[in-house]
Amino acid sequence: MLNSTALRTPTAALMALPIAYGLFLLMNVLIDVKEITLAKPATRILGMITPQLPETNDEIRKPPKPQMLDADAKPPPPPALSATKGDIDLPIPVIAGAAPGSLLPIRLNLPAISPVVVSTRGYQVIRPPVPVYPDRAATRGLSGSCSVAFAIDTRGKPFNVSAACTDPVFKGEAERSVLKAEFAPQLVDGQFVNVTGLEYPLEFKLKN
Repeated sequence: MLNSTALRTPTAALMALPIAYGLFLLMNVLIDVKEITLAKPATRILGMITPQLPETNDEIRKPPKPQMLDADAKPPPPPALSATKGDIDLPIPVIAGAAPGSLLPIRLNLPAISPVVVSTRGYQVIRPPVPVYPDRAATRGLSGSCSVAFAIDTRGKPFNVSAACTDPVFKGEAERSVLKAEFAPQLVDGQFVNVTGLEYPLEFKLKN
């Protein structure tokens, strides 16, 4: 009979209903809620608030008025001169080379000093060329020298660089090192100018 699904569900519900009702009655007995009534606090109504003044037996004393100081006595007048200008005989200083009986003012003629402005200056080497020994020359044990012709523009930068070397292996490094060098431009009458026809000697030697 209970193998049928349609009968199994109502049968289980009927069996569980008394158990659930019994649990409900048991929890109702265990949980007892008592109502608490709060007592209303007593209130007092103040009719009037009177501030309490401090008791003072001593009379309030007023500060004494400052007394006026007597005017300071005037300083005494300066003493009267007992002698006049004509009564005092002072010695007349005598300066060598001056006219007798009189003093002549001395005037010095100082030269005019004007600021000196540097308006002309030659070019200067700030960072000289620093060549690197070529690997091909070092491998072959070659030494040599170069004469690098170049010019300097108004910013101090080298241009028109051309190297004449004893061996062509040094030409490229000689020109590169001069192009990387730094110079101060030449100043003529307050203006920077180009400088041409310059030469810089370089020598390549192997250390023993």
